[in-house]
Amino acid sequence: MKVNYFELLSPAPIPMPDAGQVLSPTLRRISSIGYDVYQSYLAIVSLDLKAYLSMTPYAETYELLPEEEKEKITLFQLITANPQSRELMQSSLNFFLKEDIQYAPSHHGFISQTDGKATGLITKDNYPELCSLICRRNCIKPAQEEDLSKIKSKKALEIMKKIQKGRTEKSNKKTIDNNMELGNIISAVANKSHSLNILTIWDLTVFQLWDCFSRLSNNSIYDIQSMSVAAWGNKDNYFDATAWFKRIDR
Repeated sequence: MKVNYFELLSPAPIPMPDAGQVLSPTLRRISSIGYDVYQSYLAIVSLDLKAYLSMTPYAETYELLPEEEKEKITLFQLITANPQSRELMQSSLNFFLKEDIQYAPSHHGFISQTDGKATGLITKDNYPELCSLICRRNCIKPAQEEDLSKIKSKKALEIMKKIQKGRTEKSNKKTIDNNMELGNIISAVANKSHSLNILTIWDLTVFQLWDCFSRLSNNSIYDIQSMSVAAWGNKDNYFDATAWFKRIDR
C-alpha cells in the first residue's frame, strides 16, 4: 500500500481498504496508556514469525518441518491461537486503528466496527500489510517477513530466504541507543524547537515528532556548514543553499 509523505505527516487516519483507518497516535495519547504499554503494542505489530517462535517452546520443532509446511504457517495464526497473545493483538489494533476491533472466531480474524456496524475484517491475508502501515505511521521499520507462500519461482524463493536470513542476523547485532529513546527525543525537540515547548509538544503525533527531530538535526548541520563557508569559504567555492529543505523522508 503506497502512502505519501503528506499522509504520514497528517494527523488524519489513513484508510486501509477492508481493514480500518490507521492512526498516528499523539504523544498525549501514548502518555495516557503509558510508554511501556505503547512499546508492547509496537512490539507485536513489528514482530516477525521467527522472533515470535523464539519466545515459545516450538522454535526447534518449526525448524524441523519441511519447507512446504513452514510456508503454510503464518504469524497471525499463531498469535490468534493463543488467548493471551490474541488479547494483546486486539488491544494494539484498537489503539492504532480508529475503529472498534473485536475478535470473531467464526471469521478467523478481527472485525472492525464503527457505531456497531462492521466496516472491515483483519485476517492472516491483510494483517502483514496493515502492520507495515502501522509501523510507518509510528516511524519505525517493520520486522515482519514477506509471505513466501506467494512466491512461485524456486530461484526467487531461495533469494528471499537469504535476504530474510541476512536481515535477522543484522537485527540481532543491533545495539540500543538510549539517546534515541522516545522520552529523550521529546525533551530534545521541545527545548530545541523555536515553536514547540514541553507543554505544547504533546499534541504532535509520534510521526510528526520524529520528523521534527530529523529536520532540527539536518538544519543544525546546515547552520554549521553555512557559517563555516561564510567565514572560511570552501575548496569547491560552492554551497548548497537549498539543503535546508531537501527531502528527509527518502
